[in-house]
Amino acid sequence: MTETAKKLDNKLIAIVGVVFGLTLLLFFGLRFVFLQKYEVHYHANFAVFVDGERLPFEKFTFYEEVEACGGNGIESPKIRVHMHDQINHVLHVHDNGATWGHFFANLSYVVGNDFIQTDEGLFVENGENTLTFILNGEETSTVYNKTIGNEDVLLISYGSESDEQLQDQYSQIQVDAAEYNEKDDPSACSGGKPFTTSERFKQALQFWE
Repeated sequence: MTETAKKLDNKLIAIVGVVFGLTLLLFFGLRFVFLQKYEVHYHANFAVFVDGERLPFEKFTFYEEVEACGGNGIESPKIRVHMHDQINHVLHVHDNGATWGHFFANLSYVVGNDFIQTDEGLFVENGENTLTFILNGEETSTVYNKTIGNEDVLLISYGSESDEQLQDQYSQIQVDAAEYNEKDDPSACSGGKPFTTSERFKQALQFWE
């Protein structure tokens, strides 16, 4: 190979290297600008009534602290869906596959189609009492296997209430999941917090991993 050919070869390699570097830089820049923060974290509202009385969910064991805010939502059932800070009508979802059954299991409740096991006992449908589920304003036959949706509103009621009384119970649920979606959570959870430049930079680099 002549000296001229070698120089042309080296120049071509240099050009290819520069083009590759600029392409990579452009890709990273676009990824950095348009990258969306990945996290599953949304909220829903609910209430449970037994014989006309709303369950208060007063036990501290019903509520999770900081450790329930981390992880990938799969390793621990309580990371997937839980409550915080004695707010007894709001649940926090960190896994978009979490169901209402998962949530109540984390409270040590069992919810079936015709019974509910709470910390106060087992309540089974009979000739006088029925178990009713009203999800987002519509009565449904079951909820334990239904995925919790963003801003869902669920009433579970066991007793002999009329349709009018059930609607009154449903109307008592404070509907504020949308507000919780927009603000920082209790116990230092990540929901509502801004996507910082540092976090954006780190996630933008992850396409090399």
